[in-house]
Amino acid sequence: MRNAISEIVCEKRKPQALLIGAALALIMISASCGYRLSGRGGLVPEGARSISIPVFMNGTSEPYVDADVTQAAIEEFLSDGRLRVASLEDADLALRGKIVRFEVAALSYSSDSYVQQYRVRLVVDASLEDRRTRKILWQERGIEAIFISDYPVALGDVRTTKISKETAVMKASQDIAWTLRSRVLEGF
Repeated sequence: MRNAISEIVCEKRKPQALLIGAALALIMISASCGYRLSGRGGLVPEGARSISIPVFMNGTSEPYVDADVTQAAIEEFLSDGRLRVASLEDADLALRGKIVRFEVAALSYSSDSYVQQYRVRLVVDASLEDRRTRKILWQERGIEAIFISDYPVALGDVRTTKISKETAVMKASQDIAWTLRSRVLEGF
């Protein structure tokens, strides 16, 4: 009888023990990964509320790629909303960058030997400066985005080919911008 009663009591405690164990495991996992539920993490110092993103330098022969990457970075920080995007004079932080490589390579061809698919590769060097202290908080070389795009060469229609290429460059720029925002605000 005593064994039967202790088995019933143990059975009732098992769900409690499992629940407590799961809660402790969740707390330990979330604490060790460095996740934050709100606010700012990563490289942003205490008190910083705004960021400036001057036009990236273009170290390639591809025209306007600097404008595409800069615009994508501004839009990424605007949509995130944790830092206000401001002019260089009014900002607490400055995100600067240089496009160091731009490549377009054909990946696949049609049976008529026309290019059907390209790979667009962008490589950027970037840094984050605390404008208040004039210190470089972060600097990284070789941040890369590769975008595989179906922008076939349209024979006799240069405009369609140009629009397709611009779309591919824009998507690679957005990928770079997402990476920059992640590095600055989340630290990875």
